[in-house]
Formats: sequence, structure tokens, C-alpha cells
Amino acid sequence: MKLVSVNIPKDSAEAAGYWVVRLESPNCGPADRTAFEAWRAADKRHAEAYARAQNMLGLVDLHLGSMELTELGEQVFVETRKSHKSSFYSAAVGLAMACTLIVSVVLIQQTRVIKSENILETAVGQRSTITLSDDSIVTLNTDSLVELRYTQDVRQLVLVRGQAHFEVKKEPRPFEVLAGDQRIVALGTAFDVRLDADQSVQVTLVEGRISIDEATLSAPVKPSIIPSTIDQLTLLTELEAGEQLIVEPDALPLVVKADIEQVVGWLDGRLVFRKDSLEEAVAEFNRYSSRKIVVANDARLDAIKVNGVFNAGSTNQFVAALETLHPIKAREFASDRIELRWWDAAGLIATETDTLH
Repeated sequence: MKLVSVNIPKDSAEAAGYWVVRLESPNCGPADRTAFEAWRAADKRHAEAYARAQNMLGLVDLHLGSMELTELGEQVFVETRKSHKSSFYSAAVGLAMACTLIVSVVLIQQTRVIKSENILETAVGQRSTITLSDDSIVTLNTDSLVELRYTQDVRQLVLVRGQAHFEVKKEPRPFEVLAGDQRIVALGTAFDVRLDADQSVQVTLVEGRISIDEATLSAPVKPSIIPSTIDQLTLLTELEAGEQLIVEPDALPLVVKADIEQVVGWLDGRLVFRKDSLEEAVAEFNRYSSRKIVVANDARLDAIKVNGVFNAGSTNQFVAALETLHPIKAREFASDRIELRWWDAAGLIATETDTLH
């Protein structure tokens, strides 16, 4: 079926975004392609703008899981839905806006992630992948900081805060990660390390082999050596692929079978919940956005379990799903705060004076 005729945007960048969407539509016909060729041939700048739009679309695909683009997409959808009658035209303008802004997003990631030669850092909502001098790869999650301490004898990194995924290039020098009071030693390995504000540490082995022992962050530790006594052996924790070490303050270390999809879903911009409490799910979601969700102090909400896969940073999507699947009502009580309250057939069962978790 022939697409509904709409006015082509006058701005060449927006028009190029429009044509990228229109030509990819399954309903695109010969008349549409003829009109596109006429537009592109009418001005040299049109052809250049279309080429840029295609290249930018490739960047959008490449960074589709980024939290910045998720939030940007929500903003574009809301703004274009309000200002344009044609949903197809809105999608085209939205893509043009996204194509225009994605370059800025990528540049922000590249310029803000490295504070100095030895410091890697991401802000809230950012995610960045860095290839190190030894070809090992570090991917930083939201609001994370890693300090590099490479020497001739050891490749050492300190996870100061947040979460990072490491893909280690095999070479003679040991590869060590310090997080809290834990030292992770790897060789030809992929693993994930998370350090929470309370200094809890989670180490998840995706593949390969690692050993973990206690260390200090005051100075670089010496390269790992093979323990020579039984006493030394007991100080090490060795993980197999699919296992996770959990170390919490004032508690014994615990090794459990890991849900790998849940642990590393953030690498693709996804948050996976499996019967997590509402408060746990909200706390995890809040890591990825400056718009924070708070939960009313109501025992009935404590019993709610959250299941599903969500785009990290997509606060509107997450809240809408909670309202659909659970007796929950959300209200925005500040520009950057959303409150979740209990809701049932009788209406909102909570008072305005209720305290929040």
C-alpha cells in the first residue's frame, strides 16, 4: 500500500532522517523511491545529509543498548508525539533528531570516560568500553571508576566504585583487579566485578579461571605467586565459570551459582529481574538514571516480586510495566522523583504523609 503523502521537512538533516525511515518501511513503493531520488538529486547538500544520516544510523545500531540513547529515545518519542499529527512523520523527525544527537552522545562517552591517562570513569547512565594497551578490554557500567596501575611486572586495575567487565588478553604478566579488600587474579579470562557503596563485592566468572584473595588498596600489590603451603592455599578462593563470589562486610564470603544473564545483561543495556523484591529492583534501576524512583513505606509493597527484562535507564517503561502488572500507582512529585504507592480497586490506599523507603 502506498504510504500517506506528507510534507518533506525543509531542514536537510531532518529530511534525510525522514527518508532513511521511509525507505526502510515495508510499505515503501516505487513512487516513494522516485520521490526520494528527486529530492536527493535536487541539491548536493541533500545527498551529503542522507549519507551522514545512514552513517549515524549505524552508530545508533552500534550503541542501541546505551542508557543515553534509551533516555533520548523516550524524550524524542514524547516530544514528537505531542507536536506532530502523522506518526510516520514523527518517527522520521525523531530519527533525524537522534541521528543529530547521537554524535554528541558518543563524543560525550569518549571525552568523559577518561579523566586522565590512568583513570577511567563513567557518569550515571553512561556505559563505555575501553581497549587497554595490552589489548585487554574493560567495559564500565554506570557511575563507575577504574584506576590503571600497569607496570612491567603486573597489570593491575583498581575498581574504586561501580561495576566493570574484564576480558583479559593472555600474556606473561598477571592481570589483577582490586575491589574493596578483594584481589582478583586472572589469566585469559572474562569476569565481572561489582563494588557497592557499602563495600560489598561481587565477582562473577563468565569464562576462564580466576583466584581471589584479600588485598589492600593502599599500594599496588606484588604479582601473584603460586601458594607453597596448605595455609596459603586456604587464603585463596578459586571460581569456575558460572560461579559468583559474594563478599559483604562482617560476613563470611559466599560462592554461589550465578545467573549469568542477570549479571552481565547490562553489557547489552538490559536489566534482568527474576523474583526480585520491588525495593531491590527499584534500587538497581536507579543506578542508571538521574530520575529516581522511591517506594512508599507500605508493607503490601514489600510482598511484590519483579520479573522481566527492561532497558537500563528507561524509567518510563519500567514504571508503566509495574503499574500494569501490579497494584501500583506512580506519581511524579518532583522533576527527578517518581513515587510508587499501593493501588487497589478501592483507590489509592496511602496517605500523603506516608514516609518513603
